[in-house]
Amino acid sequence: MARLYAPDGKKNLVGPRVRELRRQRGLSQEQLTAQLQLLGLDSERGVVKRIENGTRFVTDLELCLLADCFGVSVRELLGRD
Repeated sequence: MARLYAPDGKKNLVGPRVRELRRQRGLSQEQLTAQLQLLGLDSERGVVKRIENGTRFVTDLELCLLADCFGVSVRELLGRD
């Protein structure tokens, strides 16, 4: 059975990049959550923290919305550019 997490136990690859982009833009985690909600993501409090910490899986829809929110490509968000 394939595992759905990295060898270090992280459940996503984008957490560090999300944190970096959020800080570059001077946003708090709560402000980023609010922006994502405006884009249509129904997210609860603490979702950005869990994404950044790597303790939460990120869906393809969330990945696209995060990229849109930051004005970057999904590849860049994944660290593939």
